[in-house]
Amino acid sequence: MNSSIFVTPIKCCLVMKIIALLILLLIGMHFITFSQDVIVKTSGSTIKCKVVEVGLDIIKYKRVDNIEGPDYFIDKASVVKIKYENGTTDTFDHKEQRANNKKLTKGPIVRKGYIALTLGPAFPVGDFGSGDLNNPKAGLAKTGFQFNLVNFGYRFSNNIGIAALWNGAAHTMKYTDDGIWSVGFLGGGLMITFPSEKVDFDIRIMGGFLSSTASIPSLNFKSDGFGFGYDIGGVVRIHLGKVISLLITTDFTGGKPTFNSVNYQNFEQSITTINITGGIAFRLR
Repeated sequence: MNSSIFVTPIKCCLVMKIIALLILLLIGMHFITFSQDVIVKTSGSTIKCKVVEVGLDIIKYKRVDNIEGPDYFIDKASVVKIKYENGTTDTFDHKEQRANNKKLTKGPIVRKGYIALTLGPAFPVGDFGSGDLNNPKAGLAKTGFQFNLVNFGYRFSNNIGIAALWNGAAHTMKYTDDGIWSVGFLGGGLMITFPSEKVDFDIRIMGGFLSSTASIPSLNFKSDGFGFGYDIGGVVRIHLGKVISLLITTDFTGGKPTFNSVNYQNFEQSITTINITGGIAFRLR
């Protein structure tokens, strides 16, 4: 019997096995070559790997030659892009990211205070506004005009701060053609504030110095008075922009200065007014 009849099938079988192994090897090499991600660094170098996770600041990956091994990490800021095995790409714009980080780090500018010029009517109340000629304490003052030269507030915490006020007011007198009261207040004190993004509300309690002059030229009368004064009021600040606010104030100002006169006897006069003023405030950091 010819032995070549058995050798030929054996050779053919061996060749088929070799071809099959080569095909499997080629397929394996294909997957090894293409089933990997590529991290492109800002330096231009690359890392062939399997990306596991892309976080906010860190990229986690595994080495292609040790897929079952430990995790590796790289700073996202040092990566330009990631080429994934499926052909997609993630590109990182670090300029935009740095700008956003700068905004987050810097944060909004906090405006803690204000300084303003305000003006408005001053309404005399109590004895100061009384027109009763039988009342020896009557001030005979009419509604006047007040100008706040300095209207200031600054908070040291979220709700507590200081306030200061310097103003002047003028009131004509009833039953006279030329009688006038001039009143000035300079003081400071506590400010309790309730801030918000668009509107702030302040409550302020102040003490200080109150001065006044009573003058009736037709009677050759003029007297200056000085004493302790106080101011209790509220402030509404409507923010029109980063540095400008609309300011509306309501204050109750009072005092009882002692007046000295050359031609008349010294006297005390209660001076109390309700003042409503408005103006523009400059916001302070």
